[in-house]
Amino acid sequence: MAPPYRSRRARLAALVNECRTNGQAWAQIAALIAREEHVNARVAMRMAHGLTQAEVARRWNERWRAAAGSPGITDKNISYWETWPESGHEPSLNTLKRLAQLYQCDVGDLIDDGRYGHLDPVHRSVGQVNAVVSRPEIGRSLAASHERSAVEAVVLPHQPAPDDLDPLAFVFGPTLSNQPQPASMQLTRLMQLAQQPDWSPRERETLYEGLVQVLRTWASTIRRRELLQTLAWAATGAAAAPIFPNLNVDEQERVLRVLGGKYRIDESVVGHIESLLWSAMRQDDALGPQVVLDTVLAQRNLVRVVMADCPSSLRPRLVSLLANLSRFAGWLSFDLGDLDGAAYFYEQARAAAHEAENTELGIFVLCNLSHLATWRGQPRIGIDHAVAAGAWAQEIDDRPLRAYVADVAARAYASIGRTRACLDALGSIPANLDGAGIHTPASSLTYFYGSGQYAVTRARCLLLLHDAPGALEAAHQAVRLVDPSFVRNHAFGMVHLGTAYLQSKEIEEAARVIGQAADLAAHTRSARLVELLLRTRLQFGPWQPTTAVKDLDERLAAYGCKPSSIA
Repeated sequence: MAPPYRSRRARLAALVNECRTNGQAWAQIAALIAREEHVNARVAMRMAHGLTQAEVARRWNERWRAAAGSPGITDKNISYWETWPESGHEPSLNTLKRLAQLYQCDVGDLIDDGRYGHLDPVHRSVGQVNAVVSRPEIGRSLAASHERSAVEAVVLPHQPAPDDLDPLAFVFGPTLSNQPQPASMQLTRLMQLAQQPDWSPRERETLYEGLVQVLRTWASTIRRRELLQTLAWAATGAAAAPIFPNLNVDEQERVLRVLGGKYRIDESVVGHIESLLWSAMRQDDALGPQVVLDTVLAQRNLVRVVMADCPSSLRPRLVSLLANLSRFAGWLSFDLGDLDGAAYFYEQARAAAHEAENTELGIFVLCNLSHLATWRGQPRIGIDHAVAAGAWAQEIDDRPLRAYVADVAARAYASIGRTRACLDALGSIPANLDGAGIHTPASSLTYFYGSGQYAVTRARCLLLLHDAPGALEAAHQAVRLVDPSFVRNHAFGMVHLGTAYLQSKEIEEAARVIGQAADLAAHTRSARLVELLLRTRLQFGPWQPTTAVKDLDERLAAYGCKPSSIA
């Protein structure tokens, strides 16, 4: 049992002490706090050091004496810099430099969303992972001969590369010709690189590709089987995490034995990876995307590794699994607000689904692409994808999937005011849901879709079509019918209900319901949900002075949300 703490400060102090004992830099600790506490980089760095704003101001004034007659900076200055850009004042470069000196970090560690190196067409690394130019004096032998060679050094953020750094020993521990025991302990260094909290799924994908590039420097000196085994240790690292405490350890060991060459890949191995995917989907439904992101990307890379040795009889199933893992990686990216990353994974999923000749999965990916396009303000492209999905859907008997095709089409039509087309699409859904029964992730791609989710979409569409009474009725149905284990879907229904009350000029009830939706948003950590929540809050502008709206703002502020953050 975790020890009780009398305050958040005490809890954070214990966390920081543990992290520092384990050798983590201030930047790594601050990134962890930013994720856990939902604060920006500057607040997180101050919290990592256990300082109040007044204490930071005092240290500043002690180090940089104010001019004669000037009182120096105060806690208000620190507050202004920390609350920007939602409010406050933008800190200058000189201010950030001085804060970085006080906090013993880099200036970049105090800035959110400041990484744009991926836009460089020759970019080869991810985030803060640095590639050190090859020099003859760097590196130790990776081959059995122990001959020295020039290799690239992959290092942690802000951690200097020692002259004798062996990048593969740094990542994997012992020499790769010897099997690590146990594998999870030898993955510690790799996970330090791979589990940066603010990396997008696509950046993590690039990390994997970067590791492959490093491995190429020594691939010719070892057997191909050893190379695959090493990649497998990296890919299955997240499977050992406590996210899925009920996983069968024997099944995990079987996967490792297959990759080690003792057994060929068989149906039970593929089934084990499939079970991880289904578990991840349900974890996402209940807890949000960040909880399962690492596991999904790791399993996706694992499938890519074992593909080369897959028997021809199992290849269509394995390719379908790769497609579904890619699709789900796209969905997680979408829900985290990384729309370009979502499109990247979705397109890979569509190609793999077609290679496997998996019509149902291909339709589902087209639905995801339609949803993505509509969300990012391209509803006509959303309609194109929905129409393509509808054409393929004529060849299948999966009625819930057909319903979902109509669902995404309705959303796209509503977004451009095509009332008749939207209502026709919505009207076709109940017949496909009638008697469909309850599905599980293992038995249906659209296991999540039922009368409750239909009501959520109907409410959303009617709001876009300015039918407040109809939207209010549908939203009430959504809140009543959505399974509470689908936390994000339930929260979207709550936001639509609050918006319907707002359109009906029932301000107090609208504010109350939106506040309840904020509680759920804090639980699931969906960037899409927070975005919709804040956009809905902006519609309360005319009623800003009322007590109900002020109370709502206090509730949102408690979760670190402010309407100005998206204005």
